[in-house]
Amino acid sequence: MSTRTVRPIASAAACGTALAMLLAGCSSPRAESAAESPAPAAAAESPTPSTDATTCPNPHGGSCLGPLEAGEYETTTFDPTISYRVPEGWFNSEDLPGNFWLFLEEDAEVQSSARGGSYLGVYTNVHAAALDCGEGWEDGVGTTPADLVAWYQSMPGLTVSEPVPASVGGLDGLQVDLALEDGVEACDFGGNPGLPLIIGDGVSDLHHVILEDMDVRLVLLEWGEGNLTLEITNVREQRSAEEFRSQLQPIIDSLVFDVAP
Repeated sequence: MSTRTVRPIASAAACGTALAMLLAGCSSPRAESAAESPAPAAAAESPTPSTDATTCPNPHGGSCLGPLEAGEYETTTFDPTISYRVPEGWFNSEDLPGNFWLFLEEDAEVQSSARGGSYLGVYTNVHAAALDCGEGWEDGVGTTPADLVAWYQSMPGLTVSEPVPASVGGLDGLQVDLALEDGVEACDFGGNPGLPLIIGDGVSDLHHVILEDMDVRLVLLEWGEGNLTLEITNVREQRSAEEFRSQLQPIIDSLVFDVAP
């Protein structure tokens, strides 16, 4: 699972490296709340991601493609299949059953640093991460876009924009921008104060937090009885929110999710 203070190239599915893997760790998303939060049946049935070592440079990235030339692509492991288009300079380091990840190739080195980098993640059926600073789901919080937005609006220490309707790739939902308030009493993630945000359901494999020098945009889309979520995170010393979101927007506009009508 990945930890989100940073997201190293070792990916969401890898066991801890540096800060980005702090949250993900080596335990299941239910590690701290097995009694309270039953894991969906799909978690036990998820296929083992295929890995083409000659293509995917991330040993935990499944069928990722690595550096991308400008053009159109399609995931081979993520479910539902994502079709997308990128300009020159992007890197795909995860194509797993519930995780897809893109970042700028020039940011590859910083992705595996202690702090991590700016990126786009796409995940299936995320949950609200528990506020106890562990690695569980927050008990009693639903997984629809409306449920998750209401939860974030209630979190102390978190600045949340007014939610706006969003439509991406054939799915509809809500978009919110998140940041830490100044002086917030936060969890300690490897010496970095932050708040837990999202955690995977066992098919999606991640545990991500927000730190004081990050901006996070969540696009929470309705998918079945849960969600398909886009996480757009920028580290401010690397890229401003305006700059990074502008660079990503053409890619997001190109996304198509292969979902049944």
